[in-house]
Amino acid sequence: MIADPSANIELCGSCHAQIASVNESSAHSTFEGYKTFFETRSGLAFENHPEIEEEFNDECGACHTTCGQCHVSFPNTVKGGLINGHVFNAIPVTTDKTEFKQVCTACHSSRIEEEFYKLGAMENIAGYGIDTHYYQSFKCTSCHDAMDMHGDGTITETRYESHNLSRCEDCHATVTYSDVTVTFGSDSDNIFHQQHGIASDSNDPVFQCQVCHSQDYKNCNSCHVAGSGITGEVYVTFEIGLNPIPDVRPEYDYVVLRHIPISPDTYEPWGETNLAYYSALPSWKYASPHNIRLFTERTDTSGGLNDEYDGCRSCHNASENGNDWFLRASELDSMATELGYTEEVDANQSYTVDDAIPSPL
Repeated sequence: MIADPSANIELCGSCHAQIASVNESSAHSTFEGYKTFFETRSGLAFENHPEIEEEFNDECGACHTTCGQCHVSFPNTVKGGLINGHVFNAIPVTTDKTEFKQVCTACHSSRIEEEFYKLGAMENIAGYGIDTHYYQSFKCTSCHDAMDMHGDGTITETRYESHNLSRCEDCHATVTYSDVTVTFGSDSDNIFHQQHGIASDSNDPVFQCQVCHSQDYKNCNSCHVAGSGITGEVYVTFEIGLNPIPDVRPEYDYVVLRHIPISPDTYEPWGETNLAYYSALPSWKYASPHNIRLFTERTDTSGGLNDEYDGCRSCHNASENGNDWFLRASELDSMATELGYTEEVDANQSYTVDDAIPSPL
């Protein structure tokens, strides 16, 4: 008996040749990016250290899935189990938050599920609301279609490199203001979209949609291999910084940053007690929180959501009003002191906005 027949992509590919040919290189099938990140931070190449590659495949590889773990059973990360006998589901099961588990959030639970459905750490945050797309009865597959899931045959290191990845602009149409193209929103009378959107002949900074329309989201500072998982406390915050992936998302200047669970001793159980090149990659990474609202503390200019905030001034008058969503050098210094390693500063200092704070109103 073969526990997971679809682990052999050739079996599914005998009928679904086109999908199999691209899915083998998709983010759901490979973990190329994580390999590159480890090699970059450690300075070690897997080809020269098969013992570390074995550890990597046993632990990190467990998070990736096969055809059957989406279309027939739940993923191994939640101990599997057939969804509906041996029925093959053309579209993976994506129900609402009342279900005990569903295919997508079996893996994408800690951040996406809790933020999208307002669960876990998000439940007790005053003013936090369920993602507006959930109110519209959206499911995961409403935005992420088969092309998005299976990839395009190109091995990528981050999901943002995928040509098929869904984007806000796919539904919120491009508009033109006086021959200047602006892609944030379809309302040509919206002065905020005009001011902060993509303008090909303007020197104004360009904002990722989530900078204004996301709510606070989860972050974590430390995670360890060998089964111990996240070892630092999860915390909810909001950070705006400079774009750390301008080669992949060149249209944005300001973006939302999420701190990922990495620390210099993450791979200590593998014998890597300190990542020699930890600061070669940022630990505050480009993020797309799934907690979108029309009105947030940044878009509410009336102060109605929070008396301490007044949308525009909270960013433009950040220095004088003390309400600061920007990633600052001083914050990195504080984190380095608290966490006990200075690499945090070196890894992220290029993305702080101390010298790029918007002009006061």
